[in-house]
Amino acid sequence: MKRNTPLITLLTGAALGIILLVASMLATPAKAPAGYAGAATPTPASAAAVASSPAATASADAQFRADYAGRVKGGIHASVAISIHGTQAIAYACNGSSVEAWLSGTASGGRLALTGKNGAVLTGNYDSRRAFGNVSADGITYAFSVYTVKKPSGLYRATADVRGAKIKAGWIVLPDGTEVGSLESNADSAAPSATAAPPLNVTTGTAQDGNTVLNVVSISGVSGSGF
Repeated sequence: MKRNTPLITLLTGAALGIILLVASMLATPAKAPAGYAGAATPTPASAAAVASSPAATASADAQFRADYAGRVKGGIHASVAISIHGTQAIAYACNGSSVEAWLSGTASGGRLALTGKNGAVLTGNYDSRRAFGNVSADGITYAFSVYTVKKPSGLYRATADVRGAKIKAGWIVLPDGTEVGSLESNADSAAPSATAAPPLNVTTGTAQDGNTVLNVVSISGVSGSGF
């Protein structure tokens, strides 16, 4: 029995070594192959960067549709209507008589940039609820903050040729049904004179200017009418 003691000790040590080797292999993670990069987990910051990327912004701009209308600030008897269809925008500012301006331009990234005849300018911001900023027409600057509306509220326009002169009229129909409009009897002249527009019939889409029946077009960013 004593002659077998060294052999037993040797076998016991070898078995213990094997057990320790196996345990070490199980506890050590497999080493990734050289050049391998695992998929990174997006962080909140990286997700926000993707959402605000130029491509995402351009896609949101292209799909945007809205119509806004309301009175300007300061108790002045003037109103403004804005229609946005994608990246295009049309606006009309009017006090119901001599002050009025049609403007067109761009809508992008929540910013409006529109211009019109005789130095008319509209700049501002917009979202799905309201548009706000400043509009200058006939040398007067108005501050506005107007909200989205649904037809029949909104913007309307009519043009006609009468005895060689171009008639151009515009109306803003406010949410309470009030109409604010102006008519240029010679719209192509260098300094067209404007007067209050005749009543607009939103049901028939017409207005009567003396003996002339004006066929009215609805300007709508939602439907794309008038763009």
